[in-house]
Amino acid sequence: VPELLAAALPPGTVRTGVRAVSASTTAVATAEHGEIGCRAVLVATGAHDAAELLPGLRVPAFHPVTVMHHTADRPPLREPALILAAGGRGPVAHTMVASEVDPSRTPPGRVLITSTVLGASAALPAAELDRAVRAQLAAVYGTSTAGWELLATHHDPYAVPAMPAPHDPRRPVRLLSGLYVCGDHRDSSTVQGALASGRRAARAVLSDFGAPPAAGSDTNAGNAGTGSVPVAAA
Repeated sequence: VPELLAAALPPGTVRTGVRAVSASTTAVATAEHGEIGCRAVLVATGAHDAAELLPGLRVPAFHPVTVMHHTADRPPLREPALILAAGGRGPVAHTMVASEVDPSRTPPGRVLITSTVLGASAALPAAELDRAVRAQLAAVYGTSTAGWELLATHHDPYAVPAMPAPHDPRRPVRLLSGLYVCGDHRDSSTVQGALASGRRAARAVLSDFGAPPAAGSDTNAGNAGTGSVPVAAA
């Protein structure tokens, strides 16, 4: 998707590998490429990075998430389903046989099982967490996990912005005329929230520039779903 969006822009519009160090309404200062002038700046990053570029911006608390990828020689479930591992019987919140969803993610003869851990358990050491996850997945899938290989463990302590009540799901995206910010920290703490805040920020930019919304723009489109896979409970 990013490549398709970039392809529709004039050559040289998109610059990668450039680290921004500060932002204002008229310029972005970079670490190694000098200052880039502009008519407006939209900071579309996570909360911590946004606050570094925009001092004083609110940074919420966060919920950590760990994602574990195991490989096996046969699928424990031959169905492209997301299994909700509820009931407090282990650290896994949900799991799926990712290779059943997208076979291209694994080489022939192997399968990929991806599981997500939320909350305090996400901060456990990888080896300890792996043992607990395997025990739970053996019960969830009804098969031995002893022969599974742990491919990777990805831990993000800042994965999901916390939303304690009362939560404002529509934090301002327009800081000044010419300076905007978007991300899940300005809306609901979901991919949908990040997209919705981006749409609000884009509308704010267009409004400040005196440009009309795009033809066919749906004011509720930011709340639309983004597709789904079958869900099963365990």
